[in-house]
Amino acid sequence: MPRSFDDFVRYLDAKESVDDRALHRPTVDRLVAELDSRATARDGEPIRILEVGFGIGTMLERLRAWDALPSQVEYVGVDIDDTNIAAASDRLTDGDFEQTASHQFSRTNDDETVTVELHAADAFEFAANRHDPTAADPQFDLLIGMAFLDIVPFAQVAQQLLPLISGGGLGYFPITFDGVTDVRPVDDPGMTATLLDGFHAAMDAPDRPGGSQTGRRLFTELPAAGAAHLAAGGSDWVVTPSNDGYPADEAMFLRHIVDTIETALLTETPEAAIDTVSDDAIRAWARQRHAQIDRGELTYLAHNIDHLIRMP
Repeated sequence: MPRSFDDFVRYLDAKESVDDRALHRPTVDRLVAELDSRATARDGEPIRILEVGFGIGTMLERLRAWDALPSQVEYVGVDIDDTNIAAASDRLTDGDFEQTASHQFSRTNDDETVTVELHAADAFEFAANRHDPTAADPQFDLLIGMAFLDIVPFAQVAQQLLPLISGGGLGYFPITFDGVTDVRPVDDPGMTATLLDGFHAAMDAPDRPGGSQTGRRLFTELPAAGAAHLAAGGSDWVVTPSNDGYPADEAMFLRHIVDTIETALLTETPEAAIDTVSDDAIRAWARQRHAQIDRGELTYLAHNIDHLIRMP
């Protein structure tokens, strides 16, 4: 069943607790150390951060809640969906930020000054308009792309986004999908394996950017683009029920995942990958997974990798 934009915003909100558990903490720790070092060297000048695929702002909220940001920060968030940007704006003003202009916000006290500038735009178009090839220093100290590099062409990332941090800037690319999806329990393991392989095949179709094994490919693609790896580690999504059901709104997260798999199988997977399974069987499989969510039975796992780099 197609979901509305409001449902997608709710999915992004539900995903926050899943991401909190998943993020590779040693990589986060290295990111914090690198930002602290840059802030010390900048002697009071703000650290400039660009997040592409900003969504509704959960990464910014997380970094602040985890005390991962220096005290002086200029944060720019870019997302192609203006509904997400509108929701992010509401979250900022519902929190502790003051709106200073259209899509501009600030938070100032004795300990910190954080300004936020939001753009509803394609990340690559934004980068093309922002890049200054004559700049000696990086235009941003940190580029963040969460669950982003596996859905976009890496060649464009290398050509248009990484230059924004050339000259010593950092890139942080967490929750990059890497080829493993699993759901349990199932009473049809053979068909489930076929369908999940078909889901990955949809990601790997020739007309699709990114791919199902982007997480591991980045270990060669990023250095080939000139990046030096500083840290990396697994950041698996794992959602499993307890006696009290699913945490927070994670049942909503699971429903979105099941719907995404079903839609990909019905509309995007190459026919040869699932030619033994009918459309009706795919729909029945998805209904079974939703029924398991209703009963608090479904466990879901996806393998992701976090990457932290520095550009020369």
